[in-house]
Amino acid sequence: MKLNTWSMDSLKVRIPLAKVKVLDESIRELVLKVSAQSGEVLESIENTKANRDEKGIKTTFSIEQRATKFDTIPYLIILINAKQLKSRYFEGITTSNVTGLYSYLMSLDVVKFSLKELLKSECTDIDFKKDFEADELDIKKAFDTMQSHATPAKDYDKGSKLFWQKDNKGLQFNKRNSTKFDSAPFLKIYSKTLDLKGKSNIFALNYLDTIPQDLWRIEYTIKNKKHLATFDIGNTFSDLLSLSQEQMKGMCDKSLKAVLEQRTRDVVKYPNEIAPKYIILVNSLIWHLDNGNQWGVIKSNLLGSLKGTNRSKKDKQLDELYKAYIRPIEGYNKHLAIDSILNQIGYTF
Repeated sequence: MKLNTWSMDSLKVRIPLAKVKVLDESIRELVLKVSAQSGEVLESIENTKANRDEKGIKTTFSIEQRATKFDTIPYLIILINAKQLKSRYFEGITTSNVTGLYSYLMSLDVVKFSLKELLKSECTDIDFKKDFEADELDIKKAFDTMQSHATPAKDYDKGSKLFWQKDNKGLQFNKRNSTKFDSAPFLKIYSKTLDLKGKSNIFALNYLDTIPQDLWRIEYTIKNKKHLATFDIGNTFSDLLSLSQEQMKGMCDKSLKAVLEQRTRDVVKYPNEIAPKYIILVNSLIWHLDNGNQWGVIKSNLLGSLKGTNRSKKDKQLDELYKAYIRPIEGYNKHLAIDSILNQIGYTF
């Protein structure tokens, strides 16, 4: 399992029905509503869906009509998700496993089409995800920080929502069906460990060797072709599979900046009185530590080209400042742990 790596978790694909062979004819049967007393047909509705649920892997096929300027064209719609990868679930949907995904869809014997048509399919409602590990107490504090900096929202379908039940913990921004992708994109961070133990337990028992502990997931939704176009990205399955880590992270960054205001840090309270001439230097050391830099690397860069006695004196001074004013700060290690979580989420602005 690769942590802190972006990939697709789910999406809706659309393939012209003319390119598809339908095997399960129930997908387009007429469903009749008949009076129990008279036997009269009261209503006829065309069934356009076929569902499969195999050991916790849910797949939905449907037929939809799309009107164009000149005609109405039927399309096959498939809801694709990473559970269809079975034991490779944590990889997410990538170029390295798309043939296995295709084989699984074909094994359901609902429809037949070529891998080429799948790659050419148009996509909507795309969820991207990244998994990371975090202590539950620390991430709760990280969520508190995020909520305190959430962009104010007046509309009922906007804003942040913290959920912290025994079997479901996380923080959500806006609603999944939101079409306001500029001002109210959907973004969610939640316990994947609890999800696999609860809602997805049947799948986990059948296809995963173990359920990872302290595993959390951040996911965001890209709604449609118009949303993708704001990033200069096409909307075919092939386009999405070719995205780089930087592109997927960049889309998440934009969502985070839409739902969170710039972060302000609490003023550090020093346990010992510090001479005014050292305050700026100590604050800069803390800033570098907060941003994940190692102490040895910080010193090396600050000392720069100093040599000999001058270098050894300044090196000693930095160590003394660290020992006197940074290490004793109450809860500083916890502060670093929470900062690390926020950095993994991408809240670095």
